[in-house]
Amino acid sequence: MTACGTNSTASPTRSLNLALTLPSATQAPTQIRQDESATCINDARFVEDLSIPDGTIATPGEVLDKRWAVLNAGTCDWSAGYRLVRIDEGLIEAPEELALYPARAGETGVWSVQLTTQKQPGDQRASWQAQAPDGSLFGDPVFVLVEVVSNP
Repeated sequence: MTACGTNSTASPTRSLNLALTLPSATQAPTQIRQDESATCINDARFVEDLSIPDGTIATPGEVLDKRWAVLNAGTCDWSAGYRLVRIDEGLIEAPEELALYPARAGETGVWSVQLTTQKQPGDQRASWQAQAPDGSLFGDPVFVLVEVVSNP
């Protein structure tokens, strides 16, 4: 041992040679491409009801197919991981969550939900909204509003 308390048989040191290369005046700088999903914006705009206009008369327990035209007004494409989720606790029986219709940014898609009215008469409503893969809700909510009557 030496006076400093270190062993004189210490392992040899390794040197690391790093070379730094700077671009010449004629080289274009390298572009770093960012992940589109990290920078795109989610948005959905209601366009029109394609079936079952508001106030439609329905019978108790009737099965309905509600469809909406919705514009993908954002810059993200709706693909795997995008969902249509129920945002109310209404009387109508319907799925809590569905796959969102795939649509590229700027295109109009069709959202569709199969639902069943409750047995009791009166106004019945259910609402859904788009959900991004990260769980955040976005865009215009869509809804169905029917009047259930015993004898139409």
